[in-house]
Amino acid sequence: MVEVQTVTIQLGQREYTIAEAPRLRAAPWRKRLMTDVKPLFDQVAGAQEMTFNTPADLLRLWPVIETLMIDGLDNLFELLLAYDAQLENDREYIEANATDKQILSAFGEVARFADPFGVLNLANRQIGRKMTGMSSN
Repeated sequence: MVEVQTVTIQLGQREYTIAEAPRLRAAPWRKRLMTDVKPLFDQVAGAQEMTFNTPADLLRLWPVIETLMIDGLDNLFELLLAYDAQLENDREYIEANATDKQILSAFGEVARFADPFGVLNLANRQIGRKMTGMSSN
């Protein structure tokens, strides 16, 4: 038997127990996730092809960093709140008190619910390997 999973996340000083969403709510959220996150993966994938031989080469990476640090975090925040009504209801508190690291960590937990095949985790590992030059053994 497969039970509904829950995860406890902390945003600011509050803890929230989030349950895996049922299919009717999870399917549109997952579609939004793919739509909103794909441009971020596209930018990161492009950065993997860059060479960094001079300080000027690092400046070419700036648009990717800017997208991830601004648009990326904002998109992930909105997706996180959209996953569960209690988070959306506590939006003002979360915006005022949660750190970006807490939001990113909470998003990662919630995104696992939407990814029963583990595709996001695999993609994340592949990107990490390419960025660090590791093989995929």
